[in-house]
Amino acid sequence: MSRIISIGTAVPEYATPQSVILGFMHAAYQNKIASRKLNILFHNSGIDTRYSVVPDFNNGDSEHNFFSPDQPLPDVEKRIGIYKKNAASLAVEAIRHSVGNLKTTVSEFGITHLITVSCTGIYAPGLGTDIMEQLGLPGDIFTTSINYMGCNAAFPALKIADMIARTDKNARVMVVCVELCTIHFQPKDNHDNLLSNTIFGDGAAAVVVVSDEAAVENRQSGLTLNGFYSLLLSNGKDLMGWNITPVNFEMVLDAGIPAFISDEVMEILQKAGKKLEIDPSSVDKWAIHPGGKSILDAIKKRIPLNESDLQYSYKVLARYGNMSSPTILFVLNEMLESGLRPEEKIFSIGFGPGISIETALFTYAG
Repeated sequence: MSRIISIGTAVPEYATPQSVILGFMHAAYQNKIASRKLNILFHNSGIDTRYSVVPDFNNGDSEHNFFSPDQPLPDVEKRIGIYKKNAASLAVEAIRHSVGNLKTTVSEFGITHLITVSCTGIYAPGLGTDIMEQLGLPGDIFTTSINYMGCNAAFPALKIADMIARTDKNARVMVVCVELCTIHFQPKDNHDNLLSNTIFGDGAAAVVVVSDEAAVENRQSGLTLNGFYSLLLSNGKDLMGWNITPVNFEMVLDAGIPAFISDEVMEILQKAGKKLEIDPSSVDKWAIHPGGKSILDAIKKRIPLNESDLQYSYKVLARYGNMSSPTILFVLNEMLESGLRPEEKIFSIGFGPGISIETALFTYAG
């Protein structure tokens, strides 16, 4: 088996209260009907603060740096330019934090494998190359990327890390997820864009994965990766996704997603439980991707769970919003920082376009 021995997180410098972002949205939309919808969505979002690599959402009308009300919306090329300028440095900050937790430096730790995850930007040679250059990593390390799998992309990245660590005792695998969701803002009056503008923020998370054997030898506590289960619910494929337009990466977020997931979650648990050999009643902690408050509320009611069972998911949603792929790692990090008991079992679920379901079972090794 393999073990997560450290998680590091990072957010951009521009933190904005949800109430201030709402004011920006009203000014950007200039539409009374859209404003009424936004008022309802923001009021029920469960979000206090979000972060962005651009300062616009927290500035007055005359101080916009990127989304100027007097200029046409930036096109995809300009948005990718912002991504290229900011994504790697934010990922590097998360990586440094994850290694710093181990009381060492990146050069001393010796990363052997780098897995990058993102769905909010694209360029070549790419994110991994820029991260390697900024960190001064050797040019001969293993590197690969997972792109455009959406909010649950951290799970397949962890699967790859797990496979590497299982086959190479000395592997020190770094998984880093980074998303700049806010650069794709547009004031379009449909549910998909209104909801996207209500919940998404920017952030990065980095995870260090090693073999269980190496972790035991070095007395490193963490989350042992017991197994994964994936399920594609193709009957929901039109509910979630995105399209690349001349303007941006445009989100598809159907209003029926919470009800759809609620209808499917018990079957998901049954199938995952069978594969991972665990009954839901024996789960100690739940790490559910906070795709939105309505999703968490629906799952909590359906399983059913108590408010405390999803406290970490609600907490991350309130502090950061939905950052897409890094978000579930923020949830796991909150659990680690809160303190776990040896042998506590954590069951995690993520949701992505497709609709694709990813689950994982962790055991805390103290």
